[in-house]
Amino acid sequence: MRPLKIAAAVVCWLLIILAILFTVLDIQLSPESGAQQRFLRFYYEYGTEERFGIEPKQCAAALMAMIQYMRGHRDSIQITVSEYGSAVEMFNRQEIDHMVDVKNLYQSFRLSQPAAVAAFVMVLLLSLSERRKGRGSITLRSLAVAVIIFFIILGALGIWAYTDFTAFWTAFHHLFFTNDLWLMDPAVCRMIRICPESLFAGMAGSMAAWSAGLILAASLLLAAIEKALAKKHKAK
Repeated sequence: MRPLKIAAAVVCWLLIILAILFTVLDIQLSPESGAQQRFLRFYYEYGTEERFGIEPKQCAAALMAMIQYMRGHRDSIQITVSEYGSAVEMFNRQEIDHMVDVKNLYQSFRLSQPAAVAAFVMVLLLSLSERRKGRGSITLRSLAVAVIIFFIILGALGIWAYTDFTAFWTAFHHLFFTNDLWLMDPAVCRMIRICPESLFAGMAGSMAAWSAGLILAASLLLAAIEKALAKKHKAK
């Protein structure tokens, strides 16, 4: 039974790690974190006005409209921008329909947050059941296994993305989307122009780095708490 309990706890920890990844991403994309200012700096460096005639401020506003829509804070992604001096609607029908899929996916990942709370309670209950039998806690052992699995996956994906981000990003879309709306023509789709691979690569790298640091810090804190509790239990 103990190996099964450890395996169940590992699955729970992996769900918690997924929730941490999503939460880090959600915070990084929020206006409160200064996301629009970071995107504005990116677009100035990218040279959007020279590349396709839209000012960096409007590109950042358009991207934030997409982000706030998928986060559930806007009813539409559509905004009006100036392109080479002419007022135009930023997004076409294909782009609007694709963002419906993106929003559905994003909101599905949001469910990992309440699920993580339930998973943490499950880990505590599994560990408590082992302690009552006079056995050692499975909390740290299962967490260690989950963290190792996470870093193996993160490392493999990181190497793949670094060596061939186009293949990585294409595989991501094939995995999570069942249609070809994400296959956009830059000649008619402004969304693909304001969302170059370098933008996503930077966001993915930042999310991975922050998440890895947070997971390591939380693991060390939990290990310290577990050791303190174990010493207190032995003292009794």
